[in-house]
Amino acid sequence: MTRAMTDEEFDLVRRILEKAAGLVHDDTRRDSLNFSVLSRVEATGVGSVAAYLALVASPNGAVERQRLIDEVTIQETHFFRNPPQIRALRQHVLPELIRRAVATDRPVNIWSAGCSTGEEPYSVAMLIRELLPMASREHVRVLGTDVSSNALRIAEQARYGARAVQMAEPVDLARWFSQVGDNYVVRDDVRDLVELRLHNLVTEAPPFEPGEVDLVLCRNVTIYFNRATTKELMGRFHSVLRNGGYLFLGHSETLWLMSDAFTLVPLGDAFVYRRDEQPDRRAVLPERRTEEGDAPILLSERRNRSDRRGKDPESGRVVKLPKGEALPPEWPRVPKGVVQKKQDTGRRRTDTPAQPGDAAGGATDHVESARRALAAGRYADAVVAAGRAARADSLLVEPHLIAGEALVNLGRDADAVKELRQAVYLKSDCAPAHLLLAGALDRLGEPAAAGRAYRAAAATVRELPGDLVAAFFGGREASELVDLCIRLAMQAERAARAKGMARGAQKGLKGRDKR
Repeated sequence: MTRAMTDEEFDLVRRILEKAAGLVHDDTRRDSLNFSVLSRVEATGVGSVAAYLALVASPNGAVERQRLIDEVTIQETHFFRNPPQIRALRQHVLPELIRRAVATDRPVNIWSAGCSTGEEPYSVAMLIRELLPMASREHVRVLGTDVSSNALRIAEQARYGARAVQMAEPVDLARWFSQVGDNYVVRDDVRDLVELRLHNLVTEAPPFEPGEVDLVLCRNVTIYFNRATTKELMGRFHSVLRNGGYLFLGHSETLWLMSDAFTLVPLGDAFVYRRDEQPDRRAVLPERRTEEGDAPILLSERRNRSDRRGKDPESGRVVKLPKGEALPPEWPRVPKGVVQKKQDTGRRRTDTPAQPGDAAGGATDHVESARRALAAGRYADAVVAAGRAARADSLLVEPHLIAGEALVNLGRDADAVKELRQAVYLKSDCAPAHLLLAGALDRLGEPAAAGRAYRAAAATVRELPGDLVAAFFGGREASELVDLCIRLAMQAERAARAKGMARGAQKGLKGRDKR
């Protein structure tokens, strides 16, 4: 069977999936949904789409509804996905949760909600094993749940191809996996910490009691839900989290205009949510590190420090960093008011931008330095190196893209927007810049501009070679990214319309009061 569903059939199957699992399918996903439905029509042998939908919608259609959900929710993910969040877990969250649990003589409970094929809960279990080599489920419980029974069967097997482990370090591959032919099998001591369970986030109660969970990971799941479903889900997460427990969402997901029950906190290079019942705790932010091993730098110290000038050991130049940014620890500080002598003339001057061909090195060298710093998670260094490259060659796109991505990871969205807008000005089809710009604008509360940027990203991602898509966007396929960008664009546009209506209503009330 190759025919397309009618509009009525498409609307019906969308309603069925949204009611059954909260999954929203707009017109951009019509072709993929059509393919899934026709595959199930053929598999069941019912003869027609109408007959199949009648079966799925009937009280006796629970088994086939699950099979349809399996068909439309097959996803691909990776071990150790989102390095900034992995570092936050390794350096901040898990040590804190373990200390707290040991002090109160109770286990640590972790919920990977929407765990897909298991890479996320197994990654967390590997991090736990680093900290507690002898831990058992009596000490730490990692529960992975998903609505897809097919995905959970893969997770139970714990056997993965090279693509799934592409973000793992060689030391992690050797330590936590056994290689069998071309596959990588998760070792038993990791699997022992993980329990897997079929669970529907939308229709079923949470698998934990209120206040029982220390950490919830629900990354890249709510992008498939509508706003009302997401708000309800965040309420359930809040109810099962302990005071001080953490919530991790995906890079493109935000609780802006969704929930104010959580505190947004920086941890290392990542921003995550925390449940805080004590009002005074909301004002206290945890320590932040520019890279592993650095001495902690408190955000309050960063904001109040007026000395942001230091000497770059590489070039010998005095550099003034942007407001709120800390000097790299290896840079000597230069007190405010001190000027630098120009070596060839002896003229006194303050910091001067590097020019092409000067002693600080050419733009190419600075771009390479910025790339290395970004890859290593040294985002402050990446911003500085990218700035030097941009000053050396004002027509280069990559310095602005690198600086924008680094600033996003530092939580400085307003500064990131300036860099990313410059990147798309110089190269209008720069897909990564459009997508990063859209997310930053969305988080800054500019949904109309975010919607335009998401649509520009969708248009430009289509033109990218597959290897570039995988390299920049964490292994996602181009088609998946296009669907995601359009979905986020529509969501932002709805938020913009709602914001405009609220503003119009407010103006109307003010006008009536004046009369």
